[in-house]
Amino acid sequence: MRVLSFAFTKHQYRYFEQLKNNLSFEQKNIFFPTIIFPSNIRDILNKLDLDNIIAQKYKEIDSKYKDGLKKSLYKWFIRFQIPWIVNVANKNIKEFDPDIIFLWNGKKFHQSIVLQVAKLYDKKCAFFENGVLPDTTTLDFKGVNATNSIPRDIEFYKNLKFQETQILPQKLIARDIKNKAQTFDDHQLPNKFIFVPFQVGYDTQVILHSPWIKDMFELFDIISSISQKTGVAFVFKEHPSDRVNDYSSLYSKTNDKLMFSTISTQELIQKSQTVLTINSSVAIESLLFHKKVIVLGEAFFTIDGIVKVVLDFNQLLDTIKSIDQHNIDTKTIDNFLKYLKYDYLIPKSWRSPNKEHFEAIKDKILKEIDL
Repeated sequence: MRVLSFAFTKHQYRYFEQLKNNLSFEQKNIFFPTIIFPSNIRDILNKLDLDNIIAQKYKEIDSKYKDGLKKSLYKWFIRFQIPWIVNVANKNIKEFDPDIIFLWNGKKFHQSIVLQVAKLYDKKCAFFENGVLPDTTTLDFKGVNATNSIPRDIEFYKNLKFQETQILPQKLIARDIKNKAQTFDDHQLPNKFIFVPFQVGYDTQVILHSPWIKDMFELFDIISSISQKTGVAFVFKEHPSDRVNDYSSLYSKTNDKLMFSTISTQELIQKSQTVLTINSSVAIESLLFHKKVIVLGEAFFTIDGIVKVVLDFNQLLDTIKSIDQHNIDTKTIDNFLKYLKYDYLIPKSWRSPNKEHFEAIKDKILKEIDL
C-alpha cells in the first residue's frame, strides 16, 4: 500500500507523520511550501477546472479582509501560486504512484487543486477532518461535512440496532479561545431562549454551504427581525477560533431578547430551549442532549426527523412561531449519533491518537482499497 499525503499546516504534517510511523504502509508526506524544480505543466493546467476553486478563495478573502489593497494583493498571490501547487502535486503523484492520497478537509484552496490533479490520475483520496463528536476524527473517502458519505435516509437510522453498552458522550470538549471576545454579563440569561452559535465566517462551511445567509452579520440581522416579530429571546456566542471578524458593532444592538454570552457551549446548549445554526457541529453536540435543532444551511445532518431544516426567512419565522409544538424522536436521534460514533467516526482525536485510532484508520483504508 502506497500512501501520499499533502499537508498545508504544521499540525496536518505532524499528524500525517504519526500515521506514517504507525501504519504499515509505504507513505510519503509532502509539506507545503515545498520547492521543486519547475517543469512544463501547461497541458496539466489546461485540463484542470480551477474557476470554482479561485472563486471560492476570492469569496473567502473578501469575507476575511476589509482593506481593498490587501485583498487585491492576496488575490494576485493565490493566482501566482497555482502553477507551483499543480507542479508539486503532479510531480509527486506521477513519480510516487500512490494507491491513495491523504488530504485534510479537501475543500480549501491548496487541497482543492491537489484533488483536481489527483482526479487526472484517477487516484482515490481519503479526507480527514475534526470528528463531529467529542474525542473523534473523521475519515471519509467521499468528502467531509455536507459532501460526506453519511446516509441521508431517516429510515436507515430508525432501523438500526445498538447494544445497551454502546453509550453516547455527555461531556463536550471546550475549544481553545483564539480571539479576544468581549466578556458579557452571563448571569442574566433568559429563562427561555434559543441558542445561536456563530461560525467562522470565512470557513468553507459558510462559504460553500450557506446558500441564503452570507455571514454572521446577516445571521444576526435575520434573528433580530425574527425576535421582533415573535418576542422570542436569542443568545449568541462568538466562535472561539474566529480571529478575524469583529462583532463589536453588534453589541449595541443587543437587548433583553438579543444577547451575547461567553459561558461554555455545553451550558448554553443545556439551558436553551432550541439550538439554531447554519451548519455548525454544535448541532450534533446539541442532539446529544436531545435538544430541538434548527439548521439553515447544507450539512450531512440536514435530515428531517433528526433536525428541522429551514430554507428561507419565512420558513424560519413559521418554525420559530411553532417551536413549542415541534417534537423530536429521541430514539432515532440516538441511533443516528451511535452510527456516527460506532460505525463512521475514528475513535480518539487526531490531536492525541492511540493504537485504537491507528488500527481503525488502517482497517478502514484497507477495506476501501480492498488490497
